[in-house]
Amino acid sequence: MDIVTYPEEVLRQEAEEITEITEEIRELADKMTEVMFREEGVGLAAPQVGVGKKLIVVNPEEDFHILLNPKIVERSSEEESMDEGCLSVPGPEAPVSRAQKVVVEGTDLDGNDVRLTREGLAARVFQHEVDHVNGTLYIDHLSEVERSIVLREYRKAGEEGKEGGEENSGL
Repeated sequence: MDIVTYPEEVLRQEAEEITEITEEIRELADKMTEVMFREEGVGLAAPQVGVGKKLIVVNPEEDFHILLNPKIVERSSEEESMDEGCLSVPGPEAPVSRAQKVVVEGTDLDGNDVRLTREGLAARVFQHEVDHVNGTLYIDHLSEVERSIVLREYRKAGEEGKEGGEENSGL
C-alpha cells in the first residue's frame, strides 16, 4: 500500500461514511497503520492511500487511535500557527493556523462511540486528518501566495527526485 500524492483526485473528494465495520475495513486500518509508521508520519487518512472512506489512524505523541467517520465537533477560539507538512504533499512545509484545542468524535473498530478532547500537536493532527476525509489539504489553509510557493517547491523536489533516479509518483 502506497501513499497517493497531490494532485490525485481522491485527495480532493469527500470520503464516504463507513456504515459497517467489515473485515475489509479492519484490514485497511491495519495496512494504514503500517504505512503511517513506515513513513514516520503522525497521522494518515484513507484517501491518502487511495481509498475514499472516512477512516483515519493517528499517533501524535504516542496517543494512537483509529477512528471511523471522524468529525471535529468543537474547536477552541484560540489558534496557534505551526509549520505543517503532509505525506501526500511530500517535502515543503508551511505555517498553518489551527484551533489549539478540539473535540473529535468518531467510532472505533469495535463499533464504540469515541469522543476525544485534544490540545496542541494532537489537536493539529486530528484537524489535519479530518480535513483529508473531507477533501481538504493543508495547502488549502494557506494564502494564494503561500500555496503557490509551497506547490512550486513540491514540484521542484519531484523533478529533482526524478532526475536523481528516485521514484516519485503523482508528479
